[in-house]
Amino acid sequence: MRVLIWILIIAVISFLAYNYFYSALSEEEKQVKELEKRFNTAIEQYVRAVRTTAEIAMATVSDSDEAVRKVKNVKNELEELKKRLKEEDALTKAKKLEEKIREFYKRNEIVD
Repeated sequence: MRVLIWILIIAVISFLAYNYFYSALSEEEKQVKELEKRFNTAIEQYVRAVRTTAEIAMATVSDSDEAVRKVKNVKNELEELKKRLKEEDALTKAKKLEEKIREFYKRNEIVD
């Protein structure tokens, strides 16, 4: 009997954890999440380019420029997407992403 109770408790906890971490996102949230992934990829590319530039003296400036261009594309797409967003959760996530982009520009002294 104890084993059955523990199995039920573990099953309920697993179900709740699955729903909490893997709950279905709305279409608008998915769009914002995709932009955030592209932003994070561009940031990683920028950091690698800056490190490489420091190591081999300006040989990869175009790599960092490419990463900045990608961030600007994400920013422009986010501005367009924000105009169409209707869900509060998606709009909140979009605003957080917009703040991350602003912070990236500020930290790296990039003029828009």
